[in-house]
This record gives sequence, C-alpha cells and structure tokens, in this order.
Amino acid sequence: MSDNILSVWHSRCEVGFSAAILPDGCRDLIVKIVGNEKPAWYVSPLFDRSESIDIEDNSNIAGFRFRPGIKIKESELISHLTSKEILVDEVTEILDDFIRLDSSTEEALGCLASDIISIKQASVRLGVNVRTLQRLILNKTGRTPGYWFQLARVRKAAKSLNSTMSLADVSEIYGFSDQSHMNREFQRWFKSTPTEILNTPELIEQLSDTGYC
Repeated sequence: MSDNILSVWHSRCEVGFSAAILPDGCRDLIVKIVGNEKPAWYVSPLFDRSESIDIEDNSNIAGFRFRPGIKIKESELISHLTSKEILVDEVTEILDDFIRLDSSTEEALGCLASDIISIKQASVRLGVNVRTLQRLILNKTGRTPGYWFQLARVRKAAKSLNSTMSLADVSEIYGFSDQSHMNREFQRWFKSTPTEILNTPELIEQLSDTGYC
C-alpha cells in the first residue's frame, strides 16, 4: 500500500442514518455504492468543523485516508476511476499517480502537531521565518499554520479525555489559557463540549482513528 495512505476503511449500512464527522486534518477518497447503483467516487473536503452527513439505506462505503497535507489531482483521479471502472481492491495500485506529499509540507505539519506552543516556535524549529512558514503551508494545504496548530491541539486534548483526568488538567496540559478557552475550542471545532465528547462513544471511536496529531 502507498506510504501516502494512512488507512483503508469500510462500512456497510443497511439502515440509513445521520453521522457527525469530526475534523481530522485528512482527506479521503471515498466510494459509495447504494443498492444496485453504480459506484460514486468523490474526495472528501478538509473540514474546518464538525459536519453532519446522511447515509442512505443499503449503502456500502469504502475510503482511503490520505496523509495530512497531501496534494491530490482530484478531477483527474475521479475521471480515471470512473472511466476505467476500477475496482475498490485495485485502487491502491494507481493512487500514487494522482497524489503527492511534499517533504517540506510533511515536516512543517509534523512540527505544528508536536510540543510547540506557538507558530513562532514552530518557525524557529524549522529554521524559517514566520512569513515563509505561512506561505508554505497556505500554498500547499489551503489552510494557515494556525489552522493546523489549533486542530492538532484540540484533537490531542479530545483524544486524552477520560474519567480520571479533570478538564482543568487537560486544558493546562495542552496549552489552553483555561478550561473555558478549551470549551470554546471544542465547540468551534467539534460542535460539542468536552463532556459531550466523553459521553459519546461514537465520537471517541472516531477520534481514535488515524488523523492529524
């Protein structure tokens, strides 16, 4: 399997439902087959906040999760998959022709998801000035360094939630100014409070999947 693919997932839904999708910094190539219809291929967007999606009855869905920061020749990829009628099991063999992760982007995103406490610190660690880092990340990912820094922080905090650690401790560990600040960031990114996340197994399971941070 390509090094640019973090995971491959499958879902079978006999009864339709609505699901909340949390932002994870990744884009997925997804194929959905509803009943006897032809496969529908699409690439998921880079989410800025939690989004609700509807799944139809009798749906088979498979996804290929790409590394954060990946560049995708999206229209060419979808056209190739559709015109060649490529099977799901054959997709990994052709993906590297349509996706690419620049090494400088990968390094910068890795730094922004590390133990840094500011964009300035990230730029120093990477050996570039803040403006250069901003241009690089925005050009390669369509998002600012602040987007990636804040997403990594809130996801790490959410993944650490448990019944034994206080929310005040979590907020301090992950660099929020206080618990109220962390609550606001959870609402912004996940449309849920830390307590709601902790009490929703589906969201906890989603946070445990591969993603940014």
